[in-house]
Amino acid sequence: MEINQVKQIVSTVVADAQIQVEGEGCSFSVTVVSDQFEGQSLLNRQRTVMAAFSDLIASGELHALSVKALTPAEAEVG
Repeated sequence: MEINQVKQIVSTVVADAQIQVEGEGCSFSVTVVSDQFEGQSLLNRQRTVMAAFSDLIASGELHALSVKALTPAEAEVG
């Protein structure tokens, strides 16, 4: 799997997001910043992103995915 593939998959569930991806092969770290996350718990935000990868994780094509899902205000704070 490649970084661009990961970005494309995330954009299917969080269309307006700023997406940063690090990693290679079958292990990635993703930071997703979107207004869509306003008012959602951290767990629900992560579930939204992780759901898009469930088939890839189940098949073993993707072994590890770390997700940071932030609102724009949270991203500014750092």
